[in-house]
Amino acid sequence: MKRAVSVSLYLCLCWTPSAVSQELAPDATPVPDPTTARPTDHGRYRVAWSSALQPLAINRMHAWVIHIANAAGDPVEGAVLHVSGRMPDHDHGLPTAPRATADLGQGNYRVEGMKFHMSGVWEVVIDVEAAAGADSLTLLLEL
Repeated sequence: MKRAVSVSLYLCLCWTPSAVSQELAPDATPVPDPTTARPTDHGRYRVAWSSALQPLAINRMHAWVIHIANAAGDPVEGAVLHVSGRMPDHDHGLPTAPRATADLGQGNYRVEGMKFHMSGVWEVVIDVEAAAGADSLTLLLEL
């Protein structure tokens, strides 16, 4: 039986209005940004991500690509991802139910259904289940 991991690692990413806006086509596949790579709570994996919507914006449906590597940096194939989000200051979740829709190979997974409907601080939780066990990472985003 697998246990849920509740410890969180926070990463603050601030998106500014002065950033150049670039929206990829809905079916575009962003390349995970290696500068976003962080270890999961128990160090089983390293997770990097990128959004098809740059910069992130309010009320825009978009997709992410999440890259999962093991502790040695090798891509993790066949992982099961669960993505959720919430605004801790408002005690509510995302207005959508993001889900992994494609295993793109080489440790890359497409997640569709990302949408932030309010400005403020968001927590995005990425739960990973793979050969090394279950682990998770919480990203702290300020929009």
